[in-house]
Amino acid sequence: MDLPSGFPPGSRRGSAGLIGAAVVALLIAGCSAASGTATPAASETVAAATATSMASPTATPPPTDTPSLSASASVAATAMPTAKPTPKPTPLPPLAVGLCRASQLSLAITLWEGGSGDSYAHVTATNRSSSSCNMRGSSEAQVVDGHGHVLADAGHAAAKVSSSDPVYTLIPGGAINTIVDWGNWCKSSPTQKIVVAMVQPFGLGRFVSKPLGSGPIPTCYSSSMATEVSSEAWLP
Repeated sequence: MDLPSGFPPGSRRGSAGLIGAAVVALLIAGCSAASGTATPAASETVAAATATSMASPTATPPPTDTPSLSASASVAATAMPTAKPTPKPTPLPPLAVGLCRASQLSLAITLWEGGSGDSYAHVTATNRSSSSCNMRGSSEAQVVDGHGHVLADAGHAAAKVSSSDPVYTLIPGGAINTIVDWGNWCKSSPTQKIVVAMVQPFGLGRFVSKPLGSGPIPTCYSSSMATEVSSEAWLP
């Protein structure tokens, strides 16, 4: 390498050392520059991570008002309605034991009589069940028109049994009779196919006959009084 003029000839070796030193210095400077460029990026990354961490802290779920499973079960058990006990049936009084229920009986009008003021229905009750039962005393008589409306009612007190009344046992198919007396009808003529119903004492039910032709209508003998109906005690 030729040196510029002015350098002494013995300086060629020293110049080469200077050039090497300059190259080393440039390399160091380049590394420093590269290192300086990386440092801010790393700092920015750490800062961003820190900011994200601060901006999104781990959220602690707020307490809820939902009761625990055991508490819910307890509340549900408390809210459940208590089942009502099945009521025990009221025992029948001694005089009612063994009496025929209406569901065991059929009723038929066997004869209508009229023309003398009152109307009389001869009726027969038959045991249509497969078990024997007893008839005793009297039942509550009703006269019913063709639409099912009650025209005359003897009242609940008419269905009665006393200890002195004889007991009549009806075997399956057995029958017993009574007569129904209906009087003082002062209204317009009722719908025909008139029938008779009987109500058993002690709440043992009601049973109704089928019609037998046209029932005779009683005479009005006192418009100030209501119509009346009654029946005799049951007899074989």
